[in-house]
Amino acid sequence: MEPALFIYAILTFAFERPMEWVPAILAFLVALLVVLLTMPPLIRKMRDGGMVGHDVNKRGRPVVAELGGITSLFAFSISLSIVLGVEKLTGNISEPAYLAAISVFFIAAMIGLIDDISNIRQRVKAAAVVFAALPLLLVHFKNGGAGVGTIEIGENAFIALPLDGILDLRATPLLYWFLLVPIGVTGVSNAMNMSAGYNGLESGQIAVVSGSLFFVAALKGTQESVLIFAALVGVALGLFVFNRYPSKVFVGDIGTLGLGAAIAAGVIIGGIEIYGLIAIAPAFYEAGATFYYGAIKKNGNRREACHNPRIAEDGTLSPPEGATRYTLAYLLMGRWPMKEPRLVATLLVLYVISGLVAIGLSLG
Repeated sequence: MEPALFIYAILTFAFERPMEWVPAILAFLVALLVVLLTMPPLIRKMRDGGMVGHDVNKRGRPVVAELGGITSLFAFSISLSIVLGVEKLTGNISEPAYLAAISVFFIAAMIGLIDDISNIRQRVKAAAVVFAALPLLLVHFKNGGAGVGTIEIGENAFIALPLDGILDLRATPLLYWFLLVPIGVTGVSNAMNMSAGYNGLESGQIAVVSGSLFFVAALKGTQESVLIFAALVGVALGLFVFNRYPSKVFVGDIGTLGLGAAIAAGVIIGGIEIYGLIAIAPAFYEAGATFYYGAIKKNGNRREACHNPRIAEDGTLSPPEGATRYTLAYLLMGRWPMKEPRLVATLLVLYVISGLVAIGLSLG
C-alpha cells in the first residue's frame, strides 16, 4: 500500500464529508476522558476491596488492581449515548445500531465479569458469549452508508469483500444471522481475551485493531460503525495509560471480552467482516493453539504453563520447557527471549501490520 495513496484517500473522505468527523471526534474524546477520570478512583477501590491479582511476568509477582475494564463499560456507553443525543437534535440519526452495540458490549462484559470472579471454563465462556450476538439478530442493518433501520432479514445477509467483491448470502439469510454472526461475536471477543496477558497488550491491541477498523469503516462502512470504532479507540487509549508497563491495573475479562464483542458489533454493523478478520489476524494463532492443546490434545498443563514463564534476573522472559508453541508470545520468546515491554511492542507491531493490510485492501 502506497502511504501517499492512503493519506490521499483519508483526506478526500475528510474534505468530502467533514461534518461526519465531528461526532467521531466527540465519541473519541468523551470515551477517553471518562476512562481517565474514573480509573484512578476505581484502582483505589479495587485495592481497598482486595480485588487484586499477581503480575506473573515479573519477579516477585507484584500485586496489581484488577477489573479495570469496568471503566470501559461506562466510557463506551456514555460516549455513544452522548453522541446519539447530540445527533438526534439534528434529526439525522437512528439509534438501533448504537443501542445494539452497547447491548452486545454489556452482555459480553458481564460474562467476562463472571469469569473474573469465578474462573469459568474456556469452552463455557465461548458458548456463553454467543448470546451477546442477540441484539444484532434483533436489529438488522443496511450496508454501505445507506442508512439504518429494521428491514427484512435477508436483505442484509451479505459480506463485503476486498476489491469490491460481495459474498451474497441473501438466499440463505438464516446461515448469516443465526450462525455466522454469533460465531463472529464470540470468536472476536474470545480471540481478544486469549491474546491478552501482558502489561499493555490487552488495551494496546484493542486500540490498534479499533483504530485500523475506524479507517476501514470510514472508507467502506457506515457512519454508525465509524462512531463505534472512534469510541473504542478512546476507551482503549484511556485504558492503556493505566495498563501499560508497569501496569497499575489489569483490564480483566470484563474488558477484553466486552471490547472484543464491541469490535465484532462494529464490524457487522458496518458490513466490513473480512477486513475485521484481517485486522485481528495475529489472534488466530492464539485461538488455534487454545483449541488444539485444549480440545484436541487435552493438555491440562497449558494454563499453568501460560501463568509461569521463566523470568531471568534482568526480567527477560522465556517460555517454560515444552511450552514454546502454547501461545504466540511464547512462540516469539522461544526464539528470541525478551523483556515484557519489547514483547508487547513486537506483538502490537504485528497487529499494526495486519491493520495496515486491512486498510490497504479497503482502498481497492
